[in-house]
Amino acid sequence: MPEPTTAGLPGFITATSSLAARFPLTSNGTRRFVLAFGEEMAYIRVQDAWNPWRFLRQMEGNPPTRWGTDGFKRGLVDDRNPARHYTAFVFVGFWLPLWMALLVLWLWEVAGFVRYGFRWSQADMRSGYAGLWHGRLVRRYGHTILPSLIARDLAESGRGWSRLSDNGVKAVEKEKRDG
Repeated sequence: MPEPTTAGLPGFITATSSLAARFPLTSNGTRRFVLAFGEEMAYIRVQDAWNPWRFLRQMEGNPPTRWGTDGFKRGLVDDRNPARHYTAFVFVGFWLPLWMALLVLWLWEVAGFVRYGFRWSQADMRSGYAGLWHGRLVRRYGHTILPSLIARDLAESGRGWSRLSDNGVKAVEKEKRDG
């Protein structure tokens, strides 16, 4: 995919919205959207999972589309492409049970801590938690909510991923009840 014409968070939201519109709002459409979203925005190619080293190198590298940092909440940015990290954890949060998704987040960040000279990234942790939560919401309510979640929780001007709207509080309560 060529470089985006609109950079930063606005471009990321626009591309996510365009991608979401290509898939029907069915459980199969949502699964196909998450696969396409992961591949396009974070270079997660599940067809390469049979070769773990190649798969991990791809996930660590640059995805086909890079958005930059404009418009992203500063507390979620520690490199030039925060959308990649967030997208990876939307993917993980969608596919894995919560306990396993949290384990993947922590293992990935600990591995990065060791690999990058013992520098802990709280921004990556916050972005990862937001992505996990959004992935779970996408699994429950469908992929068409994702652009709104991104705008609300990742934008510098957004309400913040740790503060939920009334509807978000209701979704959290329902998630806790339903397990």
